[in-house]
Amino acid sequence: MVFNKMINLQMKKKLVYIVLLVGFIGLAQENPVSIETDTTTIKIGAQIQYKIGVNELNNVVFPKLQLDSLGKVEVIESLPVDTLKNSLEKKYLLTSFDSGQYVLPKQLVLINNKQFFTDSLLVNVATVKVDTLKQKMFPIKSIKKEPKTFDDYRYLLWWILPILILLAVILYFIFRKKEKKEAPKVYIAPIKEALLRLKELDEKQLLQQNKIKIYYSELTNIVRTYIEKDIHIPALESTTNELIETINDFNESSKLGLSKEIIKQLKEVLQSADFVKFAKSKPIIEEIKRDRTAVENILKNTQHAVHVNDEKIENEELNKELPMQKTPQKKKNNLVKYILIFVAVFVVGIGVTGYFGYSYVKEKFIGNTTSEMLDKQWYTSTYGYPSVSIETPEILQAQSIEIPENLKAIIEGVTTYNYGSLISNFYIEVTTTNFVNELESFDYEAGIKGALQQMAQKTGINFTDLQQEIRMNNGVEGRIVTANYEFNNPVTKQPTNNKLTMLFFVDKKNIHQIIITQLASDENAEQVSERIIKSVSLNP
Repeated sequence: MVFNKMINLQMKKKLVYIVLLVGFIGLAQENPVSIETDTTTIKIGAQIQYKIGVNELNNVVFPKLQLDSLGKVEVIESLPVDTLKNSLEKKYLLTSFDSGQYVLPKQLVLINNKQFFTDSLLVNVATVKVDTLKQKMFPIKSIKKEPKTFDDYRYLLWWILPILILLAVILYFIFRKKEKKEAPKVYIAPIKEALLRLKELDEKQLLQQNKIKIYYSELTNIVRTYIEKDIHIPALESTTNELIETINDFNESSKLGLSKEIIKQLKEVLQSADFVKFAKSKPIIEEIKRDRTAVENILKNTQHAVHVNDEKIENEELNKELPMQKTPQKKKNNLVKYILIFVAVFVVGIGVTGYFGYSYVKEKFIGNTTSEMLDKQWYTSTYGYPSVSIETPEILQAQSIEIPENLKAIIEGVTTYNYGSLISNFYIEVTTTNFVNELESFDYEAGIKGALQQMAQKTGINFTDLQQEIRMNNGVEGRIVTANYEFNNPVTKQPTNNKLTMLFFVDKKNIHQIIITQLASDENAEQVSERIIKSVSLNP
């Protein structure tokens, strides 16, 4: 009897352990958030890949990483969210330049507006010991490879031999009986050279290609080169502050006659260029045009101040055409040379495509068409806060937005993610604007009109056939707006008919805008647009 009671008691204990174990496993499985690192022990300056995984696909908001309390661990880069089969993954690259042990606290992740926390992480950072007295140094040894034979390179002959033959023929026709004639040297006044370069910069249409950084680099190079040639100040190698300080000193000592307004304009243009090149600022088109006009004004006013007593330089000289060099007469073999050059370029292009593959060349240099967007893998991601979940054929890239000083009392923050550009054949943009106070009795008509006016100012287009209807999304009221517009294609220089679709939602203190532009006649683009719009889900 006692023996049976002991057995029953042991069975009950085992049953309790099993129940507790199952309950513990169940609790562990309830948290859909996990972390993973490639290492937790590094040397000073090395990197750690810190990864947060979430077993959900929709309505997920990843954290802005909370680092150790001492601030010794730094975030090198926050990578875009990766969409896996049934989960999302966010990666961060971390480093530290101080040895010691540091604890990364638990990170907060929002899933369907519910809070989940990751585990904390202990990071060990060790110093690098180098003893050059006791440790003998040796040169780096190269990696040993298996010896190559002629057969390993035989396949290259089919490409190398024809290219070499074509190159030899081209060089023969180009250099045979070629008379060396020195082109007459033509002196061009610095002001004329600067204004000519400004005109050439306008013709490059860098703004239409969204190459803002290159545009500002060339714009400031023009004005710096002019200053160096005409005023003889080392402008090309000077920083903005050094150049302005030198000009001020030179202006006072030599009575150059430059007004304070011109020097101020020069400083503002150079600072704008510095922000674009080094701070990744993206000014609006009106600011860029204003800087372009300011540079031309600076050149002309500076030229006038430098040569005010020079009778050789008159205002009429600015409008006079530059002397052109005499173009040598074309030789009879020019047509043959052009044909051979075309054939050579064609063969090289075929060779590159054959070696790297058509997919590689297309992805790097051509891009995906809307028909290919339909067939490729799509990505479901969340953008902004409160987040907007959307499915797109490409991951949208974050853009930096600077809030003007006069609006900071009203607007708390703006986040923008996009793919393509407003002047391309297909464009996607997701923008969330956070306001300081709640938006009571919001005027949708005025809000939509303001958004369209802002786009029109950036691109210089006019919207027609405007239509809108009420659209609800997760209990949030909004509008879906469609409009047509005509735009000159920067490549073909021909006008194209385009379509704009905009989702406009207002949620208490936030405004969400989802913008899609496309060619009106592109049926594949219409299908891509419809799929994107259907996937939009607000997370209020």
